[in-house]
Amino acid sequence: MKRNKDKDSFIKFLAVIDILIKNSDERNPMTVSDIQYKLYELDYDFHIDYRLIKKYVNNYNDYYEDTIIESYKKGRNYYYYFVNTALDTMEAKAIVDLIYSSDFFTLKTKENYKKRIQDMFSIHYHAYFDKRLNLHVEKNENDQVFYKELEVIVRAIIEHKKIRFEYHKPFISREDNYKKIELAPIDTCFANNEYYLLCQGAIDLKLSITYRLDYIKNVEIVEDSSVYFNELEMQCFHEKLKNITYMYGEGHIEVIELDFNESVYSNIIDKFGKDIKPKKIFDKTYRVRVKNIINSTFYSWVVGFGGAIQISGNQQQVERFQNFLKEKFL
Repeated sequence: MKRNKDKDSFIKFLAVIDILIKNSDERNPMTVSDIQYKLYELDYDFHIDYRLIKKYVNNYNDYYEDTIIESYKKGRNYYYYFVNTALDTMEAKAIVDLIYSSDFFTLKTKENYKKRIQDMFSIHYHAYFDKRLNLHVEKNENDQVFYKELEVIVRAIIEHKKIRFEYHKPFISREDNYKKIELAPIDTCFANNEYYLLCQGAIDLKLSITYRLDYIKNVEIVEDSSVYFNELEMQCFHEKLKNITYMYGEGHIEVIELDFNESVYSNIIDKFGKDIKPKKIFDKTYRVRVKNIINSTFYSWVVGFGGAIQISGNQQQVERFQNFLKEKFL
């Protein structure tokens, strides 16, 4: 006796589940008729009834743990809708907002991220993630170059090997020779609207240092190296991330002038973006006008450069900074 096996069963399963994931949610459940009509729109010549849909949904729910398709009966109709328990819409929107607010990603990469986030939810929520950018600066950026470097870095982390790379920090008045740096990569992290690479310190192996990922060029793996970090070391390394200065909290946004030594030009860019326009006022000293939240966190960031950055704004701003120094340090 031959089994009556449906050769299109798996394709039907994929089609039904894909329709439910892309077109349904708790507020917009789909009936059997809705699913059948979608199959017709997609030119699938399938015969699907409520028994097959129920079977496909049960199989899907049995296999996947972080997502689920709910069902209920109301009147004579069965209703189905997709629930993404891994990420809710507000969490996903926050991710898209952070990516779009960063100066690091190219517009093409931002659009790709948005599309991938949208595909995680039904069409009824796609508008939540729409973003409109007013780019006043045209940038000739190649995001593929960055991802090629990142791929090598990630492979080195997985294989527990060191990497060798050039660090192309921007300089305001000179060109650097970009010496090769050899370090053990620990992890990548996102802070202050930028991506960083966390590495083991070259001199003190118990410390960690960070490098802007978009300044890292020509990465290669040191094949004959071997690096392993235990759980305690990893915990100590990640304490470094807690010390990265954030410009949020109390205070108000103000326009303020800063004088800085050319040696900290890359730090100024890290904090205020690439579109600043420094003006040379002395030998190796520049002045720039920036807009930022002025608070104790900002003052601490200035103090951290040991005088290489000075507040040169109006007298009231200078006095407020002096009062902060007297209260905290004198």
